[in-house]
Amino acid sequence: MSFLSQGKAAEGPRGAYIITLCLVIISTLISGIVVNELAGRYLGFSLGGYPTVQNSTAVLAVQLSPFLIGFMVMLLSVKFIQKQRIRTAFTSRARYDWSRFFFSFGCWAVFLVLLLIVGTLSGMPIEFQFDLQTFFPLLLVSVLLIPIQTTAEDLLFRGILFQGLGQSLKNGLLAVVILGGVFGWLHSGNPEVQILGKGILFYYIFSGIFLGLITHFDDGLELSMGYHVANNLFGALILTNDWQAFQTNALFIDHSVPEIGWDLLLTLIVIQPLLLFIFSKVYRWENLRDKLF
Repeated sequence: MSFLSQGKAAEGPRGAYIITLCLVIISTLISGIVVNELAGRYLGFSLGGYPTVQNSTAVLAVQLSPFLIGFMVMLLSVKFIQKQRIRTAFTSRARYDWSRFFFSFGCWAVFLVLLLIVGTLSGMPIEFQFDLQTFFPLLLVSVLLIPIQTTAEDLLFRGILFQGLGQSLKNGLLAVVILGGVFGWLHSGNPEVQILGKGILFYYIFSGIFLGLITHFDDGLELSMGYHVANNLFGALILTNDWQAFQTNALFIDHSVPEIGWDLLLTLIVIQPLLLFIFSKVYRWENLRDKLF
């Protein structure tokens, strides 16, 4: 059974996917308000008003904490509202394939490191800023919370909603494109969009479509989750700047003038298509035409 068709196995009421989506949105919003209020009361800052702690690990923890609640609500909703086995919202395989996760993680991590090396050698103003006292807490928070954040997003967009929308539309590719657009649109509030302009949304949209395609073609979330975790961990731990969503005490900080650079274009035009090709050969994807059309 394909990953998309596993949505049929759900025995919950009609509209179970919509109920799940509403519960996730409400719980995430409420938990975000509560965490932000607690941060203001006990840590002395709230999101949107923290210029003195802009690069602190505490801000990152506050940003990511609501995803933990949303993720737990998703799991409970899949099991008790959709009445679907939790595994089937992640993969079509008999068990979650960690080898796929780590292969995708490693591939994208290698490309990111290569892009960093090329950027440094080409003269980009990238500064090494390692400080053990600030980096170690950042490492702990990132390793604990970023996989939860990325898994929550993948489970919602490329798991629950993909299966629900794909079954309703009877078309996996159309579901991938629609959810990729929604995924990109939801990033419109990120600070980099305000600085770089709406053109950066195309990067998020096409990246969302790319992640949806590898989920659809591979019949599971493993590849998407590995890529997504590597991407966000890199942005939090390895390379940061003073205008993106994650502003941290990473190992390197990029002082370049904010712009849609060659690295983003290279990712969309070359690297993501290349990864699609690599994954298709390694995992011997078949019947892609049927899945596309």
